[in-house]
Amino acid sequence: MVDMVKLIDIAENLNLSLTTVSRALNDYSEVSPVTKAAVKKAAKEMGYIPHRMAKHLALKKSHLINLLYDDYSESISYQSFTFEVIAGVRSFFGNTSYDLIIVPENTKNKNRESLKNICYSRGVDGLFVLGIRTDDSYITELKEDFLPTVAIDYPLSGKRISYIESDNIKGCKLAINYLVSKGHKHIAFINGHNFAAISQVRLDGYKIALKENSIPYNPGITISSDYTKEGGYKAANILLKKNHHITAIFAASDLMAVGTIKAINEQGLKVPDDIAVIGFDDVFFAEHSQPGLTTVRQHKFEMGYQGAKLLHRIIEQPDYIPKKKRIDVELIIRDSA
Repeated sequence: MVDMVKLIDIAENLNLSLTTVSRALNDYSEVSPVTKAAVKKAAKEMGYIPHRMAKHLALKKSHLINLLYDDYSESISYQSFTFEVIAGVRSFFGNTSYDLIIVPENTKNKNRESLKNICYSRGVDGLFVLGIRTDDSYITELKEDFLPTVAIDYPLSGKRISYIESDNIKGCKLAINYLVSKGHKHIAFINGHNFAAISQVRLDGYKIALKENSIPYNPGITISSDYTKEGGYKAANILLKKNHHITAIFAASDLMAVGTIKAINEQGLKVPDDIAVIGFDDVFFAEHSQPGLTTVRQHKFEMGYQGAKLLHRIIEQPDYIPKKKRIDVELIIRDSA
């Protein structure tokens, strides 16, 4: 077994004090650039591996981030969204000294551990939250601002907490403006459930877009569902049976849009000839649906990356006042509208 190289070995090799070697490796300003370079060169040549835990203890940081997400939903759309956001988070922190602890949580578990206990037991420096619902028991703890935190799609604000969101209002405007440009005036809206903070935002965006196009808001052609294909299918059937004048349907998720297309087809109607359909998200299956789904693209990877970047800044700069960050969206035009 080969003995690990220690700091004292480097110090003896260079005839320097142990303190000087330690400070050189940690880039202390009082150590000259020449000495730093010599120490780092010797450390590399000798195969020195720093004891990370000792460094963390010295800095009073664990360099660990808790990434908490809700694994209750079996929706392929939610899983796709989650995967891309997490990929963005990992991409950013992969270039830093921080490691991720990915923690799936079931929001329906009434006996789950408190959020503070989860974070404090792991000694993490920050928390990244994805998929939190408005009825989540963790919200009360999050609002206590007890740890640097960034959430996706849930409005949090404080001295050490913030959130990332897509420009949902712009996304709704892009969808409605496009439909209006195609001659549509009777545009129904299938929204998601009320336990998602973005549902209210997208409803607001729909109303704003209608108003800007001088189209009165009609609550009779607005319906809430649950962000699933089955939910979209049921909601579309209700709309179609009650409102034969509808010429376009805007769904607040791609899965609901796919369910909507199924309902339209079963009514003997064609998409987009009889009724145009637009979704929201641009998850991986959107371009492969029949017909290809016109949708508002969220940049999920970018949301994760920018969220991680924001969290890193909150942790590293204690005086930084965090602000929410909004990620741009774009309309992807395919054959459904």
